[in-house]
Amino acid sequence: MIIVDDDEDDRQFIHRAFQNVGAKHQILQFEDGEQLMDSLIDGADAEERIARCGLIILDVNMHRMSGIEVLEAIKTNYALKHIPTVMLSTSIEEDLVQKAYGLGANGYLQKPNLMDDYNHLVISMQACFLEVPSVRWSKLL
Repeated sequence: MIIVDDDEDDRQFIHRAFQNVGAKHQILQFEDGEQLMDSLIDGADAEERIARCGLIILDVNMHRMSGIEVLEAIKTNYALKHIPTVMLSTSIEEDLVQKAYGLGANGYLQKPNLMDDYNHLVISMQACFLEVPSVRWSKLL
């Protein structure tokens, strides 16, 4: 699983919430979309990282490369487009939500304000995307 957010506190809230609910998934964190894309496309062990990634959680409003731009880069890349991608934002502006779904987002969720709400949020993401049987996508493509 990968968390991409330019706010370190938000990354830690999400990470802590997965720990709180007993998730055993490896969690990688990136502070912007360029770091993520470099890691998935050009980074050492990129192929293995892609094969093991069950979910990407993207902040919508990031510097350098917005979450929408990162989503578009993921969903137009043959090697990455299969990875479930959930947008997470304080903004639930209808145009942004529609754009994200139009580009292939698998979910668009509002960032909670309380830790308990983060726990509920990650329980939902875990049930939807991480508890389904694992598939080696490289064998299907």
